[in-house]
Amino acid sequence: MSMDKNQPNDRIFDKDVKKTKPIHLSSSIPAEQEQTLTTQQALDHAVRHQKAGDFAKAMGIYQQILQTDPNQPIALHFLGLIAHQIGGSDRAVKLIRDALRIKPDYVEAHYHLGNALKALGRLDEAVVSYNNAIAINPDLAEVHSSLGVVLKVLGRLDEAISSYQNAIAIKPDYAETHNNLGNALNDQGKFDEA
Repeated sequence: MSMDKNQPNDRIFDKDVKKTKPIHLSSSIPAEQEQTLTTQQALDHAVRHQKAGDFAKAMGIYQQILQTDPNQPIALHFLGLIAHQIGGSDRAVKLIRDALRIKPDYVEAHYHLGNALKALGRLDEAVVSYNNAIAINPDLAEVHSSLGVVLKVLGRLDEAISSYQNAIAIKPDYAETHNNLGNALNDQGKFDEA
């Protein structure tokens, strides 16, 4: 699985969606196409809008889902991701933490929480979030790479280098991380390795 820093994961699994009342999407689609959807269908619909950059429609759908099921972790998480995408990282942190209270093993939420915390300059908290994601799934190169970036900013070069190396071991063609690794090695004076 690959994760983009600012995009929802396309893979929403039925096991993550509680069976709830149907969701009537009235404000997000033309009146002649109004329909009642399952939570899964509504989430899929919202993700398509979010990926297309139509945040208002996506937010409307997520909010309708939350009216039906206030504890729907995917909708909370993706609302938080939109908040982060439009510059509301404080709101993003709150929404994503709400999702994690409901679903503590939600790896993508831990990753996106780390990104929002990093944007706010709360780097030690971002490290914790990235490490939580890695503890759940150690095979995500993007998380290791993002952790390396934050560790480097914190001056923890040995740990940053290790994180970059972990990312490259998972995704050998990860050019951005190769560059970051080279810069960190250079900062340590290891010019030949860099």
